[in-house]
Amino acid sequence: MITDFFSATLDNLMALFGISVLIAAAIFAAGLLVGILFRTGTCRFVAGLMLKAVKPFQLGDTISGSGVTGTVASIRWFNTQLVMPDQTTILVPNISLMGNTIVNHTANGTRRIDIRFGVANGGDIEAAIDIIEEVLLKDPRVLAEPSCCIAITGYCANGVILNAQLWVSVEDYWKARSETMVCVRSMFEAEGIRINRRLGEAHGCPRESENDPVCSLNPQPDRS
Repeated sequence: MITDFFSATLDNLMALFGISVLIAAAIFAAGLLVGILFRTGTCRFVAGLMLKAVKPFQLGDTISGSGVTGTVASIRWFNTQLVMPDQTTILVPNISLMGNTIVNHTANGTRRIDIRFGVANGGDIEAAIDIIEEVLLKDPRVLAEPSCCIAITGYCANGVILNAQLWVSVEDYWKARSETMVCVRSMFEAEGIRINRRLGEAHGCPRESENDPVCSLNPQPDRS
């Protein structure tokens, strides 16, 4: 019945407008479709051309764009292949990258590490700063320039927040970050400095971002 309906409709249109008008309309619609597809394809090609010309990133760079972060494995005319931290591969359309902000994390060869340390109430703040500074000075991966910075960045009901900023080479970023946190924590414990993970938003000290780590340890409850 559906076939009969369309056949009858087509016959009525042909009788009303004539076959030449229908053919012209069909040609116009086809031309419009081809134009849209050509324009879309052209835009995608131009985006790839711009990426290759401007070169906001190169093979091996770690970038963020279009809501994803990964290492550039290949740059093609229509898309860019990224390898994610979990080793999965994703293809990002170049037109999407060029239409949004691109952050190149490795273009300059160095990266800054920001680590927050939550020192519980009663802790020796000066000693904590000295320990962090000692750890950074002894680590050969930490660059002398730009120099490290350690400062108090906040106070909470549960303690004080110290922020350490250090610069390392791109290839040392993750290991230096992790090992610095482990080493400082161990030295804090050895010196009796309590560090508190409960310096989060629920206790009045909001983090600057979800990725902002607090190197911390639950304080022992006061049983006195």
